[in-house]
Amino acid sequence: MPLAGGFLKEEEIKDEVKYPLEVYVCRRCSLVQILDVIPKEILFTNYKYLSSVTSTLSEHFAGYAREMQSRFLNENNSLVVEIGSNDGVLLQHFTKLAVKAVGVEPAENVAEIARAKGLQIVNSYFTKQVAQEVRQNNGRAKVICANNVFAHIDDIDEVMEGIQTLLEDDGVFVFEVHYLIDLLDKYQYDTVYHEHLCYYSLTALSYLLNRYGMEIFDVKRIPIHSGSIRVYAKNKSNNKQITQSIVNDLLAEEKAVVHNIDVYRAFSESISLAREQLLDTLHRIKNDGKRIIGYGAPGRGTILLNYCSIGKEILDYIVDASPLRQGLLVPGMHIPIISPETIGKDLPDYILILAWSYEKEILTKEKEYLNKGGRFIMPLPIVRIIST
Repeated sequence: MPLAGGFLKEEEIKDEVKYPLEVYVCRRCSLVQILDVIPKEILFTNYKYLSSVTSTLSEHFAGYAREMQSRFLNENNSLVVEIGSNDGVLLQHFTKLAVKAVGVEPAENVAEIARAKGLQIVNSYFTKQVAQEVRQNNGRAKVICANNVFAHIDDIDEVMEGIQTLLEDDGVFVFEVHYLIDLLDKYQYDTVYHEHLCYYSLTALSYLLNRYGMEIFDVKRIPIHSGSIRVYAKNKSNNKQITQSIVNDLLAEEKAVVHNIDVYRAFSESISLAREQLLDTLHRIKNDGKRIIGYGAPGRGTILLNYCSIGKEILDYIVDASPLRQGLLVPGMHIPIISPETIGKDLPDYILILAWSYEKEILTKEKEYLNKGGRFIMPLPIVRIIST
């Protein structure tokens, strides 16, 4: 597979590289993971994912910041540190609440966007040394956040040591990850790509945190990214936070899944069928002489298109709201990416929603297209045609 975020120009096609993409499960700790690790300097130096582009994420993180303040930040001058702060989509909500917040973001281009908003950003990967520097300059953190980045990290031990260095004894580590159970239930093969090294269950996370004297005291299942969990962890010596019953409930539910190899074999068979169903639908539409475009160019879109071999013979182009992607080509299939404003002028017959986890936001935004007779194709979990 090509790199999910490796958007490229026409002249760069000849140098495009593809890498092995295989998924493994650890029989000991149950972690589902990719073992073909691409150097982080290749993946994240010039990153083309901006969290603030979607209003769904902005609203999600506004509520996140309010919850952190009300539950964990009642004291004056409490510090929040976010690992992988992207363009400041969460940090900006903390600053609006007058909470001191520092972001650690490795992508230089994205860090500059956050700094332009007046946010305090350390342009680096989060390591024990960086944690020591943040602590020296700002004190220890009451809350450390890491949202949709924990699964991207190869040397997770280095990060955990940094968290131990920076977190107050009675502080909390709160993070969001794509939930393995939702990935399996909704056939989300498209979220498996090189940036996402790990696919976490609560069982695997408990195993990891326990190695560092930490434990999970709360967890929430949340709809973002078509199924994630927000995990709340503390030092075992921290008696301020009481472990909620949902933690043991979810761990008990996972027992029948995470160590069962037959579950993963069934998933493999199911996604092959999902691919056939989608291709049958698209070919039928094209055979009727209709035009199809794509909506959204997320990483999962790259994987779906390449796994299903959907190229320019099926999709005329793809629209995406991010200015960092417009004018470039989708990795592997080399379909051009342009602005969503084109839809109103061009009025294609069908639009394949590649960013299908944002279905509600997209349908609301493109209501006029539907009213004019346009139709959307939802590729997963099952193929659906949406019209007025």
